[in-house]
Amino acid sequence: ARVPVARDPLCRSVCRSTHPPAGKRHPSRAMIQYRHGTWGFTFAWSLKGSVFPQALALSLPCAVIAAALNYALNNISDLDVSISSAGLNVLGGFSFILGFLIVFRSQTAYARWWEGCTLLQQTRGEWFNAFSGCMAFCSSAPDKQEEVVRFQHRLVRLISMLYGAALNEVSEMRSNAFEFIDLDDFESEGLEYLGTSVSKCEIVLQWVQRLVVEAHNAGVLDVAPPILTRVFNHLGNGIVFFHNAQKLNDFPMPFPLSQIIIFMLIFHWMLTAVVTATSVESTIWVAFISFVVVFGFWGVHYIGMELEQPFGDDANDLPLREMQVDMNTLLREVMHVRARSPPKFEYDPACHKQLRTTTVSLEEYITRVVSMGDLRLNMTTSERRRTRPKRKSRLQSLWPQVLSPKANFQRDQSGDSEDAASTEGAAAVIPDGGAAERSSTDSSAGECHASFASDDDRPRPAPISTATSSPSGGCPVAGGGA
Repeated sequence: ARVPVARDPLCRSVCRSTHPPAGKRHPSRAMIQYRHGTWGFTFAWSLKGSVFPQALALSLPCAVIAAALNYALNNISDLDVSISSAGLNVLGGFSFILGFLIVFRSQTAYARWWEGCTLLQQTRGEWFNAFSGCMAFCSSAPDKQEEVVRFQHRLVRLISMLYGAALNEVSEMRSNAFEFIDLDDFESEGLEYLGTSVSKCEIVLQWVQRLVVEAHNAGVLDVAPPILTRVFNHLGNGIVFFHNAQKLNDFPMPFPLSQIIIFMLIFHWMLTAVVTATSVESTIWVAFISFVVVFGFWGVHYIGMELEQPFGDDANDLPLREMQVDMNTLLREVMHVRARSPPKFEYDPACHKQLRTTTVSLEEYITRVVSMGDLRLNMTTSERRRTRPKRKSRLQSLWPQVLSPKANFQRDQSGDSEDAASTEGAAAVIPDGGAAERSSTDSSAGECHASFASDDDRPRPAPISTATSSPSGGCPVAGGGA
């Protein structure tokens, strides 16, 4: 009997999304994409994801208050409230400690942000490797193909659910709707239990592991048990990386550190306005110095606050939804029939044995091969060889006799009349128990001799067939010669 299934319209709407064009992976649209430009500062005028508005909201009032206080002290009141050098030294030490704490927090916040990104990517890589391994281990027996297809479609949906559940648990976004691969036709009792569980990711992981064991027992996965353990290793590594990413939500920045930093920033804001107003004579310089100092301290502080929690909705947070979409795209591509087995290859020893290399754009090369289409399929092996560009390796073009000396010598011995000069040169170096005779009556040979300035300039094949090495390990010497 058919089990009841869950058909949620919301699930169907979530499953629909736009995907990047085939053959091209784009960077995440949720992250702020920017370019430095020619001079390196053109991007700095953008306010999306910037801490400038927050820092300006505190630095501008400080500059105005400091300028007003300086004007009042210089033009209205006759009080002498200048700060001594000892007071300035104390303020400098206070600013140094505050700057150290702010920089330390910003560095720690960036480390948390980067660690969260790294752990989620490692989780995805481990689980995708487990899925890819299961796809490779599937049986190729004809009587098992229907069970293999059922297993693959069930597994791909569970892997998509697994990664989506992991992102859902670490997410601090207002809406936790993620893309899943068609959750219809799963039994409602299992999904109901998953909805009430507090550890959804662990439950789905258990389902995946149990599915792999059942498939192996049924012969769907035709692989030895020691090899199959690689799948469980990838699944286990992925859940460990996920728990390490989850700690960033469970354990925020220590409260005392955040508390002391914010109080010191408030005191510094007030002290900056008073000190600059009483220490600097020019009102303009008072406003400018107060603005720059407060803007810098509070700006770095807000950067730390922006990066401290990487799983939220802010512009600089990690693109969790896009990461799930990318995972589903990878799963769909591996499920394609062309990805389940490697492409066929026609081995031609005359061309392939040399292992030649080619520098070419992979996309352009694939486009050119696809454009040939049926024409290439109807070609014979010799015709395909003729269509390839005639290329020689660098060694072959420089030293042809070194690569195949014996073959060259034999070819020159059996050459026709137009190679007579080369044949005579070969006979001159072959010992025959006496001096080699040269034919002076051959007109073609005479013409050939006349074309060279000296007898040594004429190309001759290397004496390989009868050459022997010298006793001292030097150059080879013709056998039988002096």
